[in-house]
Amino acid sequence: MLTIPRGAALAASVLLLAGARANAQVTRLDVDVVESPALGGERFGTVGQYERLRGIAYGEVDPSDPRNQDIVNLEHAPHNARGMVEYSTTVEIYRPVYMSRWNRAIYHTVPNRGGATGDEPSLRAMGFAFVRVGWQGDIRSTDRNVVPFLPVARNSDGSPMVGRALEEFIFGDQERVSRAPLTYPTASRDPAKATLTVRALQNSRRSTPADLRWSWVSDTEISIQRPAGFDGGAIYEFVYEAKDPVVMGIGFAAMRDVISFLRYERHDAEGNFNPLDEPATTALSLGISQSGRALRDFLYLGFNEDTRGRIVFDGMHVDIAGSRKTFTNYAFSQPGRWQKQHEDHVYPGDQFPFTYTMLRDPIGGGADGILVRCSATDTCPRIVHTDGEAEIWQARSSLVVTDPTGNDIALPDNVRAYLVAGVQHGGGGGVHTMPRAGFCQNPNNPMPLRDIRTALSVALYEWVAKEHAPPASRFPTVGNGGLVAPAATGFPSIPGVTYSGSVNQLHLMDYSTMPPKEGPAYTVLVGRVDADGNMLAGVRHPNLVAPIGTYTGWNLRAEGFGEGDQCAGAGSFIPFAETRAERMAKGDQRLSLEERYADHAAYVRAVRQAADALVRDRLLLRADADEIVAEAEASSIRR
Repeated sequence: MLTIPRGAALAASVLLLAGARANAQVTRLDVDVVESPALGGERFGTVGQYERLRGIAYGEVDPSDPRNQDIVNLEHAPHNARGMVEYSTTVEIYRPVYMSRWNRAIYHTVPNRGGATGDEPSLRAMGFAFVRVGWQGDIRSTDRNVVPFLPVARNSDGSPMVGRALEEFIFGDQERVSRAPLTYPTASRDPAKATLTVRALQNSRRSTPADLRWSWVSDTEISIQRPAGFDGGAIYEFVYEAKDPVVMGIGFAAMRDVISFLRYERHDAEGNFNPLDEPATTALSLGISQSGRALRDFLYLGFNEDTRGRIVFDGMHVDIAGSRKTFTNYAFSQPGRWQKQHEDHVYPGDQFPFTYTMLRDPIGGGADGILVRCSATDTCPRIVHTDGEAEIWQARSSLVVTDPTGNDIALPDNVRAYLVAGVQHGGGGGVHTMPRAGFCQNPNNPMPLRDIRTALSVALYEWVAKEHAPPASRFPTVGNGGLVAPAATGFPSIPGVTYSGSVNQLHLMDYSTMPPKEGPAYTVLVGRVDADGNMLAGVRHPNLVAPIGTYTGWNLRAEGFGEGDQCAGAGSFIPFAETRAERMAKGDQRLSLEERYADHAAYVRAVRQAADALVRDRLLLRADADEIVAEAEASSIRR
C-alpha cells in the first residue's frame, strides 16, 4: 500500500513554527571552479564570460521541526548523534567571471532527471548566478548530472522496510523477450508474492495470457516473455514486494537549504565562504516539465519557507507542468514517472489540489490549494505558470484555471497563467524544420515554445526585482469560449487525419489497492480551434498567427504501438496544400498557402506584424522576434 503524504490543508499546524528550533540547514558546502571560462568562452552582453563551479553540499534535516513534518519516512531515516537526518547533494553554479557584474540575483533551474534546463543566453546576459541543486534521489550520480544522495528508511529494529510497489513497462518494440529494471530491490523472489499483467491500451482490461511469463534476473531486474497478440505499445504492470525505500522528500529540503544558504549566509559552519561572495537580493526558480511539477510539490509541501522562517524563492516560473505534481514524497516513490493518457497513468502525484487558488473538491471532499502552506507563513512567491497546448490535452491544464467541475476561477494576485497555443510538450525546433512522426500517426509539431517562455521569465524577474507587473494572464477560459469539451472543439475534417478527442482524463484514485482503482472523474476541458484546427485562445506564436499548417497539442499512437491512444508529449503538424488545385484534389477544407499569402513578402509581413505585437505585449523579446522574422525571410514559403 502506498503511503500518501498529509495534505497541505493542515495549514494550522504551520502556526507551531514559532517555537521550532532554528537549526543549521547546510553544514558544509564544498564547491570549486571546474571550468573558467565556461560555455565555450562565450561572452554575454556587458556581463562577459561565465565560469562553472561544481561540488557537494552537506546538510541536516531536523525531524522535530514542523517545517519537515510531511517528509514521508523521515522518522525512519538514520539519525546522527544530534538527532538529525543527514543528506548531501550535488550543486552546480554558473557565475560571472567578474562577480562585480553579478546582478545579485540567483536563477535556480530545477534539474530534470538530473539534467540541466532553461538558462537561455538572453538571461545570461542579464548577469544572474545560475544554480542547480540535486533533488531526485533515485538517479545514479555521474560527473555531469546534478543529483542528491538521500538516506534509506529502515524499521526501528534495523530491518529493511518492505511494501508493495508497482512498475510499469512499455517496450516500444516487437521483441518477444525483454529485460525490465526495478526501481527498488525485491524483498522476496517468491513468485507467488508478485504479479504481472498486460493490457493493449490504457483502458483495456488487465490480463494474464497463458504465454505471458516472467522470471527474476536479479533482485532489481526481471525478464518478461511477452505474449502473442500484443504490440509494442502494450502496458506491462508488475506488482511486487519491494524494500529499502529512499526518503525521497528530503530532496525538496535539499533545494530549500542550499538556495537559502546561497541567498542569506556568508559562510558555512566550517568557515567555507559562500561562492557567491555576498548574499543575494533575489532568488528565482525555473522548472520545466518534471521540474515544474517538482516546484508545485515544493510549494504545496511548504518548502518555500526555510528553517529560520525566511522566504526561499521570491519568484517561480512553472513551465509545462499542467495541473500535476510529482510522485516524490511517498514511500517507494518514483519521481521520474509522468502521468500521461497511455503511460504512467495510474501513478500518484496528479491528485487534488490542482491550482493555486484554495478550492473545495466536490469529487474527493475537503478543500485545498497549492499555496495553502506558504500563505500561512507569508512565504508565497510570485508565480508565472506557462503551459503549452499539449498540457491542455495531456496534463489537464484546464484545472489550473477552473474548479474540479469545470467552472472558471480567479487566480491569486501573485499568480499569472499563460497558455502557449499550438505547441507540443516542450515545443519544437522551428516551423521550418522537418518534423518526423516516429511511432505517432502524424508528424510531430515543430512550433517552438522557448521564445515565449524566455520573455515571461524576464517579466517574472522584473515583477520581483523591479515591481514591474507582468502581462495579464492569457489563458483560455470557459467564459471566453476558449475552453470546451473535447467533442466541441470544432476541429475540421482533414484527409488522412484522425481526430478522436482523446484527452488524459483524471479520476479520483483509490491507492489503498495495488494497482489503484479509479473513482469519479474530474472535468477536463480543452482548447477551441479555428477552421484550420489551430487553437484560438492563449499566447499565439507569430508562426501560429501566420501558419503554414495545422499545429496541435495532441497526436495519436500509430499501428503497432498502442494505436489510437495518445502519443505522449507529441503534437501534430499537418501542412497546408501549396495551391488551391492541390487542396481541392485532396478534399482539404483548409485554405492553401497560395490562397493565404499573395507571395513570399506577404508571408514575411504577416509573421513580422505578429512578432511586433508580442514584443509590445512583453510576450516576446526583440532579439527573438528578429530571429523569427529572419527565419521567415529565409524560408521558401511562396517564393
